[in-house]
Amino acid sequence: MTKYLTETPKNKKEKKVLTDNRMVTINKREISYEGLITKLENGEDGIYNFMTNGDKNILLVPKIQITEKDIKDIPGLK
Repeated sequence: MTKYLTETPKNKKEKKVLTDNRMVTINKREISYEGLITKLENGEDGIYNFMTNGDKNILLVPKIQITEKDIKDIPGLK
């Protein structure tokens, strides 16, 4: 209830109040350099592979869609 009361439109715009949902988004998008190195298989070299790609339109979490072909090919999906 306190989070609801403190979330005025002004506070939401200034991002002063960090709700649980907001923190999930922040944690997906923000990570330290060292944290990123530990998650990648190639370590530090893997970061440079991302930088050379240069595609700004890559989705952070792509939507996975089920196609008609998937329904036909995978028996348990139907």
